[in-house]
Amino acid sequence: MKPTILLLHGALNTSDQFTLLSEKLESFFDVYTLDFSGHSQALYDGKLDIKVLVGDIARYIQQVDSETCHIFGYSMGGYAAVSYATSQPKKLGKIMTLGTKWDWNPTSSAKEVAMLDPEMMAEKVPSYVAKLQVIFGENNWMNVVRNTASLMLDLGHGGGLVEEDFRKIETDVLILRGSEDKMVTAESSKEVAAWLKNGTYEEIDGAPHPLEKVDMDVLVDEIVEFCDMKS
Repeated sequence: MKPTILLLHGALNTSDQFTLLSEKLESFFDVYTLDFSGHSQALYDGKLDIKVLVGDIARYIQQVDSETCHIFGYSMGGYAAVSYATSQPKKLGKIMTLGTKWDWNPTSSAKEVAMLDPEMMAEKVPSYVAKLQVIFGENNWMNVVRNTASLMLDLGHGGGLVEEDFRKIETDVLILRGSEDKMVTAESSKEVAAWLKNGTYEEIDGAPHPLEKVDMDVLVDEIVEFCDMKS
């Protein structure tokens, strides 16, 4: 019987971004994905924060027919996975993150939120907006963007993890960062890895932030090796 892994997507995306990665991991794992609250074509009118995402993970893993479930989280998905680990859930196996921003404070939060203005995005990055319209629908993409901005604002104003939280986590966590990632700093990633009792930091050489530009074979090797599945 193969081990189980849950893939958690990044902000302004869905589990569809894992199509290729899922295919490559299926030789090693029973692969599961979920779409976070506020990240679908259905209207979400609640307050989106990290607690909501953690709740999504908890409910999903509870339904998974497996004693242990590893998690791979990309970007926002990685932050949600590590946040979920703070409660030491029984079914949780190992966690691997890629491209996750850890240093949230009022300044960094404001910088991210400033780029999540739907009207400005429509003017400055129309091609990206067209992609969001396909993913979330022409009538809902703005709502998704605003909810994501709310999430990031909350992370920067007390809603995120602090050093004490990281230090309490017992789970084995691999923090991956692409060496060419301009959105995530090596310094903060290494810092968090050091705070974790069982944290490891590694870089994927030449990889930028966007998942679709990361070498999937290299990423699969990292995941498989960390889960002790190398033959």
